[in-house]
Amino acid sequence: MKIHLKPVFGVALILFFLSTGWQFWDWTPVRFGKMYLFEETLYVSELTRGVRQLDISNTNSPTDLGLIDIEGNHDTALRTTDDGRRILYADSRTDLIVIDVTSPAAWQVVDTLRNIFGQSYALRWGDDVLFERPVLMPVGRVGGTSGCYGCSETMIVEGPVADGTMYGDGLRTTAGASGRGGSMARFAAVDEYLYCVDYNEMYVFEIDDPAKPRFVNRVYIGWGIETIYPFGDYLFIGGQNGMFVYSRTDPGDPQHVSTFEHVRACDPVVVEGSFAYVTLRGGTRCGTLVSALHIVTVADLFNPKLLVSYPLPQPMGLDVRNKIAYVCDDSAGVFILDTNNPNSILELARITEKPGYDTILNNDVLIVVSEKAVSFYGVGDPRMPFLLGRFQLPA
Repeated sequence: MKIHLKPVFGVALILFFLSTGWQFWDWTPVRFGKMYLFEETLYVSELTRGVRQLDISNTNSPTDLGLIDIEGNHDTALRTTDDGRRILYADSRTDLIVIDVTSPAAWQVVDTLRNIFGQSYALRWGDDVLFERPVLMPVGRVGGTSGCYGCSETMIVEGPVADGTMYGDGLRTTAGASGRGGSMARFAAVDEYLYCVDYNEMYVFEIDDPAKPRFVNRVYIGWGIETIYPFGDYLFIGGQNGMFVYSRTDPGDPQHVSTFEHVRACDPVVVEGSFAYVTLRGGTRCGTLVSALHIVTVADLFNPKLLVSYPLPQPMGLDVRNKIAYVCDDSAGVFILDTNNPNSILELARITEKPGYDTILNNDVLIVVSEKAVSFYGVGDPRMPFLLGRFQLPA
């Protein structure tokens, strides 16, 4: 006797498998995503899998320090304690995970703040290609010191350190150095605060004790929020319909200063001096077909104005120094552009061997993350970039 499954029953069966955690397929491609640089260590997200730790003291031969296993990871930021411990903040699907990475081989989860990033995770936000296996969203909103959705500050989820003791003995420590992320980052650690943007909101955590972040505020920004870039006393936030400027005069309660609106497009931003550099990328979920580098004057933060729009194929992450813009392009590599005269931008060079996703300029070394590699280029002379070394994504 043949058994025929009706379509409705088949759908119900699949939902049952998903709800019980059964996995009969896995269509998650492993690829590099966002990165965070602290001193001579680079933390690179292997999308949905974890964070790769690289010793880049020798950029000719970067050393693998191991993978921090974090499912559903995309973003990271880092802060040090007054006694030199390194505390990494990372998203894990909807949660914010706090990890002591002082010893790369013996990293330790020390706190978990539950269900912070529901909007971004549910909408597959933050990366163009994010084929995670289907997972049902949790119904309840609980956990951590997040204070979100009715959580209280007394609901603390802690984890043991290696010797079995607990962080958080009532003493508040002073936050130290923080490093920097790329232009595609959704996390920013500034002074004693951690700022995280979701699809339409910014979450503010106090990290005067870096190992125990405390939720202090939630700020509504708008829809389609993608990136955050700290500059001085301001936060520049990239969204699909514009660049938003927020003041940190009160760091626990950032206030809206102005908005630079543009056509719908994906939008990271970096700032140098009185200029903001914004890449717009059209197509797919980004809406419009406009793809370009926008240079916006922010000399008057209350009234940012577009100076020039320079067409590019598919611009993504970028960095700028001395008005030389290093712009990653998903289809053409990395453009090196002289923007000293915004009305006459000059292409000084182009790195074409690997399409770029995001970049950080560290002294005279350009760090470029692509789908399967992290590459290091010497750019002492930006007109003549040359490859120093490369780390390939492990098989």
